[in-house]
Amino acid sequence: MTSSALTHRCITGNDYLRVGDSLAAIAANIVEEIGELRAGGEFPDRASVSITVRPGESTLHTQIAGLSPTTDPDGVQTRAAILAVFELASHYNVIDLDGAQPPVFVHRILAVDATGTPYTGLIGTGIGDVHPTHTAAAGAVVATAAGVRTLHS
Repeated sequence: MTSSALTHRCITGNDYLRVGDSLAAIAANIVEEIGELRAGGEFPDRASVSITVRPGESTLHTQIAGLSPTTDPDGVQTRAAILAVFELASHYNVIDLDGAQPPVFVHRILAVDATGTPYTGLIGTGIGDVHPTHTAAAGAVVATAAGVRTLHS
């Protein structure tokens, strides 16, 4: 670390270093973790999740089906499913609080009814602990409490 290093803060996902920037790998891990939650009774049985990654985009497009305002009138299961998926995805993101670097991805989660019509959703980047980061310049290595990430300018 050089003496000219600047201190920033970011939300750092615990699993980012294990998987990296590959949105396809991130999506696959999220789907696997949802299966584990479901097996443990911690994810609505009727909710199915599909995640699409489009070439050239930094967005995870997630659709939750199997629930609806008719089958879940108070929205408790729908919110539980959306928040679980969002929290799982947050473990794979790194969000610079200063906005100097974009997050690894934006997450677009839509709950859809039986006709495929969205009835509720969440769009965001992540939730998690804030860690200090130290950078010497654009394109330098960023050291965080969770590990190291190389930024590209």
